[in-house]
Amino acid sequence: MLQTINDKAKGWVAYAIVIFISIPFMLFGIGSYLDGGEKVVAATVNGEEIDSSALTTATLQQKQRLQSIYGSLPPQLDDKTIKQQVIDDLVNRELLKQSVDTYGYRASNAEVGESIRSMPTFQKDGKFDQTTYQQLLTANRLNAATFEQQTRDDLTLQQMTRAISSSSLVPKQEAGLYQSLVEQERTGQTYTIKADAHKAQVVPDKDKVKAFYEANTSLFMTEERVKLDYVLVDQDVIAEGIEVTEEDLQKSFEENATLYRKAEQRKVSHILVSVEKHGKEGAEKRAGDLYAQIVAKEKEFDELAKTESDDTLAIDMGFLELRDMSPAFAEAAGKLKIGEISAPVLTPAGYEIIKLSEIKPEVIPEFAEVKDKVQEAYQAAEAGKVFIEKIEALQTTAFENDASLDPAAEAVGDAIVTSDWITRNGGEGIGKEAKVRTAAFSPEVKTEGINSSLIELSPTKALVVRLNTHQDAAAKPFAEVEKEASDAYIAAEARKLTLAKGEALLADLQKTNDWKALETIPELKTEDVQTFEKIKRNDRKISPQVVAEVFKLNPPEKEGSSAFSNIITANGDYVVIGLSSVVNGSSDVSTGGLASFKAEIARREQDALLKAMREQAEVVINQSALEN
Repeated sequence: MLQTINDKAKGWVAYAIVIFISIPFMLFGIGSYLDGGEKVVAATVNGEEIDSSALTTATLQQKQRLQSIYGSLPPQLDDKTIKQQVIDDLVNRELLKQSVDTYGYRASNAEVGESIRSMPTFQKDGKFDQTTYQQLLTANRLNAATFEQQTRDDLTLQQMTRAISSSSLVPKQEAGLYQSLVEQERTGQTYTIKADAHKAQVVPDKDKVKAFYEANTSLFMTEERVKLDYVLVDQDVIAEGIEVTEEDLQKSFEENATLYRKAEQRKVSHILVSVEKHGKEGAEKRAGDLYAQIVAKEKEFDELAKTESDDTLAIDMGFLELRDMSPAFAEAAGKLKIGEISAPVLTPAGYEIIKLSEIKPEVIPEFAEVKDKVQEAYQAAEAGKVFIEKIEALQTTAFENDASLDPAAEAVGDAIVTSDWITRNGGEGIGKEAKVRTAAFSPEVKTEGINSSLIELSPTKALVVRLNTHQDAAAKPFAEVEKEASDAYIAAEARKLTLAKGEALLADLQKTNDWKALETIPELKTEDVQTFEKIKRNDRKISPQVVAEVFKLNPPEKEGSSAFSNIITANGDYVVIGLSSVVNGSSDVSTGGLASFKAEIARREQDALLKAMREQAEVVINQSALEN
C-alpha cells in the first residue's frame, strides 16, 4: 500500500521531526575544554549567524541518534559528512525561523506550557514534576526562560510545517491511480552476454597494450601522498610515567573504597503480569489472585512462574545488585529474606511477584587485594589532569606559532614525530585515522603549510599535524605496470566485443519483439534466458539496476510479444531485458494509504519551499568549521 511512501520519507522534515520529539537531546549541553572563548561562525543566513557551538552540539546529537539506530556509525558517515548534513539542517531551520517571523506564526504560552508538561523527561509517575524540571535544566546549564523559548521556537516551526501540510489537497482518484502504479507487477525475461567470455578473443599485443597505457595513464597513477610531522598527547602514555608512592595509593584507596567494593547481590526470580497485555486493573487483579494462591499454598511460586508469568524466558533473573533493578522492584527485593516472596509490585514492566532465593553479601576488599587497580585508577586520574593541561597548551601554542611545531612540542614536553606516507585513502600509524587524513589534505596543512587545528583521535588522545613532504599523483612507468595494463586492455577490448554483440542482438529483438531472435545466433542459447515474474518497484529478487530498467519500459504492444531494452553492468556484462506483461495494482485506497500519500505530497511541497528559500537567501557556510 501507500505506507511505502511514508516509510521512505527522508530529508529535512524527517530530521526536524526527530528534533521536535527528542527532548533529551534538546537538553544536551557541552562545554569543551578546548574552547578558547573565541566565537566562530559556522554559517550565516541572510546575515543571521549560526555559531560553531550550535554545529558541534547538533553534530553530537546526530551521532548519538545514528549510533542508537545502527549500534555504531556506518563507515561512510565520517565527521565531515555528518557535519555537512547537520549544517544544511541548521541553515534550513534558520530559514524556517525567519519565515515564521515574516508570516507571524507564534506558539502561545498555553501551548508551550502544555508541551513541556507532557514531556516524559520531566514526569514522575506519569505527571509533570516541577523539581525534576528544574534539576534537569540546572544540570544542563539551562534556565527556564531559555528552554521555554527553545520549546516555543520548535512549536512555532511545527505550526508553519503543519500549515503547509494541511494545504496539500489529494483527490482519492489520483491517490488510487498512484497506488495502482506503485503496486504494479511486471513479468519478463533477461539474457546476459558475459564480458569475461570474450577475453579469450583478445590478443594483448605489446604495442597495443602500450598505446592503451599511454591513452589511459589516469588508470595507472600513484596516489597523491604526504608525510606529516606531528605532536601527539596520549593520556595512556602520560599515565605510565606518573610516579606513585605507597602512601599515595593507600590514601587513594581509603578515599575511594566504595569503588572497589563488591556490592551485595540478590538472586531473584519473578512472576510478571503485563499491564500492556491485561490493562492496569486486569493486571492488578490477576497478580493479586496469583499471589493469593501462593500464600494459601494452593500453588507453588515456581509452578505459577512457568505457567502464568508473561515473562517465561527470564523467570530466574540471576544475581543482581539493587542498583540494577527498577526503583520499585529494588525496594521490594531489598526487604525480602531468603525464601520470602513479595506481594505484587507495580514496576515499569507490569505487576511483579518477587522471590529471593540467595544473597551474596557485600565484599569490601583489603588494600593489598586491589592495589594494582588502585594504582591504575590513581595514575589515570592524575594523567587526566596532565592531559587536559597539555592539550590546552598544544592547541594554543600550535595556533599562535603556526609556522612551526617546535614551540608546541616544547610547550608539552613531547618530541616531534614524522609519519610514514599517507594517502587520502589510508596509511600506517596515524595515517589509519580518517580525521588525520582529512587534516593532512586540507588547504591549511597541504597548501598553506601551517599547523593543523587540534585533532581529537579519542577522549584520551589528541595531536596537531604539519606537512613534512608532499608528492603529487604521477603516472607509474609502463614497465612497472605492464601486466596491469595488459589485463586492463584485455578487459576493455572484451567490453567492446560484448557491447557490439549485445547491440546487434537487441536490434534484432526489437524488430521481432520476440526472443526467437536468439535462435539465429549460434553461440547464444535460448535456455539461458532467465524469467522474472510479478516483480514490483522495490523488489530485490533480481538486480536493482534491472528492476529500474524494467519499470522504464512501455508495455508490449500486443499479447504474446515483448518490449526490449538493456543495461550494462559494472563489470561490462550486457543484459538484454524483455518485458512481457504488466499488471496494475489495486486502486482501492485505504484511509491510511490516502494519509500516507498526502504526507508525501506535503513533504515534496515543504522541500520545494525550502529549495526556493535557499535559492533566494544569502547563505554563507564557513568550510573550515566543517573541517574541525
